Parts: sequence; structure tokens; C-alpha cells
Amino acid sequence: MRVVWAELKRRHVIRMAVAYCALSWLLLQVASLLIPTFDIPNWVMRLLVLMAVLGFPLALLFSWSYAWTSAGLARETQAPRAGQPAATPAVSVANETPWAAAPTPATASIAVLPLVNMSSDREQDYFSDGLSEELLNLLAQVPGLHVAGRTSSFSFKDKPTTIVEIGHALNVANVLEGSVRKAGDRVRITAQLVKVQDGYHLWSQTYDREVTDIFAVQDEIAAAVVEALRLRLLPAQQPTTAGHHVPGPEAYNHFLLGRQLLNRASEDGFRRAVQAFGQATALEPGYAAALAGLALAEAYAADHTRSDAAMLAGRQRASKVAEQAVACDPTLGEAYTARAVLRFVFDLDWNGGDADFAQALVFNPGDVMTHWQYSRLLAALGRLPEALSAARLATQLDPLSAQAWEILARYQLADGDIAGARQSLEHALDIAPDHGRAPLGLGMAALLEGDAEGARLWYARCNDDTFRLAGLAMVEHDRGADAESSRFMQALVTEHAHDSAYQIAGAFAWRGEHDAAFDWLQRAVSQHDAGLQYLKYDPALRSLRDDPRYRELLLEIGLPP
Repeated sequence: MRVVWAELKRRHVIRMAVAYCALSWLLLQVASLLIPTFDIPNWVMRLLVLMAVLGFPLALLFSWSYAWTSAGLARETQAPRAGQPAATPAVSVANETPWAAAPTPATASIAVLPLVNMSSDREQDYFSDGLSEELLNLLAQVPGLHVAGRTSSFSFKDKPTTIVEIGHALNVANVLEGSVRKAGDRVRITAQLVKVQDGYHLWSQTYDREVTDIFAVQDEIAAAVVEALRLRLLPAQQPTTAGHHVPGPEAYNHFLLGRQLLNRASEDGFRRAVQAFGQATALEPGYAAALAGLALAEAYAADHTRSDAAMLAGRQRASKVAEQAVACDPTLGEAYTARAVLRFVFDLDWNGGDADFAQALVFNPGDVMTHWQYSRLLAALGRLPEALSAARLATQLDPLSAQAWEILARYQLADGDIAGARQSLEHALDIAPDHGRAPLGLGMAALLEGDAEGARLWYARCNDDTFRLAGLAMVEHDRGADAESSRFMQALVTEHAHDSAYQIAGAFAWRGEHDAAFDWLQRAVSQHDAGLQYLKYDPALRSLRDDPRYRELLLEIGLPP
């Protein structure tokens, strides 16, 4: 009963009932005065009363089913029960959090929804999803066009969500949707551009082509969108695949599969992505986009190896492949992004990474991943205001990406904005309740506020063993349980000395053991530990910053002191 009452209140049914009764009473009072005055028959009064009574349940039903939103009249959705995810989490998050009060979307804004796979084989999803992502990336190259990020757009896949709800959640004025049917070497693609405000179809088209013509179709769709949105572009700004490598059908299939596996962001996904991208580049060695994907997949897979030698070998292969990607296509934005990440994260080549990100944003100014990856480099260099700006832009482009919000929270914590960081992290968990890194940030926020017990609960939720052990070692130290803290530290060192030297150093620093912390930081340098990018802004290292060894370490790895 309590749940029903809460749902009635949420949908404003109670408010509607009260308002309807008050308005009906007022109208009937006015009618009772006017009817005798103008000698109107009494049956008119009875009819008005009857209409008021009959209209009451209809008003309640309307209130239950529909709600006025900033995007117009929208159909209500069922609120999730306690402990359950919403049926349409993207819409629920957008409607129930402070970020719902977004500004009116710009006319030049669009979300590319995943094309529906109309083939009988559900295993072909990677093909339809891949085409959708290719279109999204193509449109992201258009200067001045706000393109919602992949994570946000794809969150609506297979969900019964209206265009109005999607537009409101992503703060876009237009939506591109459609379907793909692939049969052998033939493919049929339907696409339509819909205006969110009124559902008007600005453009639609069906293409029946050979798979070998798929890139021409992508160019035609992108050009049609630009034309329908009346964007005035210079010839050099027109979105096109021209000038880039055009792969054959088999290599392209492997590439699309590799991209889908890479997007899973799991150990198994990374390893299988290496295989898929590797097959694409084996067939066509000059396929720069596949080389860029292979570089990232190799680097991320290397993080899951079990020895220093295997990890370093994987990273070296990744760096070599990234160089090949840029050499094969010096105008491919994603190739520069891949090389930038490898340069600054693993090679500690901060200037090289900065230059590559600048090039990537020239060729692909609307790419979400490039913006949030660049924010990591900016923060590593100590340019925290710029990092915050880049991270906020990423959350605007991809508002339903838990990763984007979690990355923003890192810089908010470093900037001392603990309340803002907590809000961003809670928003990330609203979007993805199983997000692995958000509890880590919330644990640090609690420690910074002196809430060791609260921090313990958050660190216990971390799904990464390294972060969980390091966090609990810090928590038990703050609680005065030195034996327990040492037990967690011993487990951390025993199990993760080969891949987590930086995190071990951070835990020692938090415990006030500065000599041990610097020893482990030196080990992190020798291991090319990716954690060194956090050296200038990690709250766990705050006690080291007045030590002369800290400045020496920054200079050693090329960071400004």
C-alpha cells in the first residue's frame, strides 16, 4: 500500500485530485449563481454536476499516464522498486537527478541511436552496432555539431523509450535512428532523422547496397544529416570517409567485432579484441583504424597479465602498433588518440601525448573518449582547471556515461570539492550500480572528511582487489587498528607487487610511512606504472608533497614540479 501511495504522489495524481475538486467546486458555485440569473433550465446544472463527476476518474487516469516535461507532454514510466534498477535507467536518471534541468538543446545537436538489427541472426548485432558507432564518429567530426556520446546513445538499445524521452535525457534536438538487414554480401540500411520537439521527420532514406559500398552509404547519411540540420560547412569540414583506408568486407567485419569487444572493457573483452583487430590487420596491414583499436586492446590486455615481463611486452607491442596507425593515416583522429594514451600513460611522454591529443581534436573535435582521455593528461601535468573543463565537456557530450562522471569526480576531489565529487560519483552509481571505480572515489571522499567507517563500507564494495586492499589498509590505519591495517598491506604487497606499485606507495603514504612510499614510487617508475599519472593530484599522496624527494621524483619522470 505504501508503494502505491508513493507512486500516486510521484505521478502527481493526488495533486490532480485536489486541484480537480477545487476547480469543479468553484465552477459549480459560479454556475449556481448564473443559472437562476439567466433563467437557464435546472437540468443544465444537473448536467454540469454529472460531467464533473464523470470527468474526475478521467483526470486521474490522465495524470497517472502523462506528465508535462520541459520537452513537452511525455508518457510516464514506472518508477523502480527499492533495490531494483529502473526499466529504462537512462530516462530515470535524467528525470530524477539534478542534471535533468538541462538547458534547451541547441538545434545543431543529435543522438545516433543503435541501428536495429533486422537480420535473423542475432549474432549480427556487432555489425549493426558497429555501423551506428561509425556514423556517430563521422558526425562527431563536424565542427559545431553536438553529438551525444556512444555510451549514452547506446543505453537506449532494446528499450521502449520515446524520442521525446531520449531527447530530454541526452539534451539533443534531433535523433538519428534506423535499421540494418544483412544477408550475405547485401545490406539494407534505413535511416531517418527525427526532430525531438514535434516528432517531425526531417529526412529519411533506404539504401540497398553491396557490403563493399558501406562507406559510401555512411558518407551519404552524414551529408544528409548536415543538410537537414542546415549546417553551413566549408568543403574541408564535410564529414567523409574519403582519404581513409577502405577495407574489404572480411577485414571490416573483424574490425567491427573488435570494437564491440573493446567497448566491453573487461579482461576477456580486451583479449578477444586483440584477436579480432589482429585478424583485420593481418588481412589488410594498412588498415589504420584497426591498428588504432589493436593498440588500445593490446595495452589494456597487458594490464591483466601476471608478470612484469608480460605486461611490458604487451605495452611495447601496443606502442609499436600505435605508431603504425599514425604512419598509415596521418589524418585519422582515433590513431592520434590511441598513441596519445600510450605515450603519456605508459611511456611518461607528456609532451608527445599533449601534441597527439591536439591533433586528435583537430580531426575529431566531438569525440568523447578523446576529451576525457585528454583530461587525464591535463590533470597529470597539474593543469587542474583545464582537466575539470575537459571532463565536464565529456559529461555534457555523454551524460549517461558513468565513466565520464567518475573521471570528473577525481578532479573534483583533487580540487577540494568533496561535495561535488560525491554528487558526481553517486550519479555514476545511479547510471551503473555495479561501477567498479565509483566506490573507490566515495571511499576517498569519506576518508578526507574523517569518516573512516563510511570509507570502509565503500572500499569493501570495490571490485578491484588492489583498490580494495589499499583502501582498507588506509581505513584501518585511520581507525587506529594498526594490526588490521598491516594485514591488508601485507596482502596487497604479496599479491600485487608486480602490477600495483603505485597503489602500494599511496597506502604507505597515507599511513605516514614516507620512506616506504618513496621506495615503492621508485619501483613504480621502473615498472612504468600507469598510476604515476596521478602523482601531482592524488589525495593519498598529500603528505609527501613537502618532502624534497617528491620534487625530485616529479623531475625524474618529466612532470613540472
